[in-house]
Amino acid sequence: MTLTFTIPKALWLTSNRHHANRAYLQRIRNDLHVVAHAAAQRTGLCPIYSPVRCLWTVRYPKGVGWEHGDASNAQPTTKALLDGLVPRWLQGDGPRWVTRETFTRGPNLDRPSDHVITLTFITEGEQS
Repeated sequence: MTLTFTIPKALWLTSNRHHANRAYLQRIRNDLHVVAHAAAQRTGLCPIYSPVRCLWTVRYPKGVGWEHGDASNAQPTTKALLDGLVPRWLQGDGPRWVTRETFTRGPNLDRPSDHVITLTFITEGEQS
């Protein structure tokens, strides 16, 4: 089960840049929830009723060097995307339901500005 999200620059949250304005941050999170809903609906994701591992692959925009842009820096964005899938597609996002999250950096995109994140769910008991 795989979902792909295109994240425009205006919605990109990173561990390296903190926003002090809580209302602004919540608006971005709400918009990321909408992105998550749209991706789940577009791919026909069925509800998942068992614990999962989440494999995140983060693709940065054209021009971001490999010495920058750690995949795990996307965690604020991926957290908001995951939150957007609860409770309709995932029972929860706590440790009972999401047992592990792994971050990998994919190849850069051929365009500036956007990020593309792929989320692969592996249900407990499946092999990766």
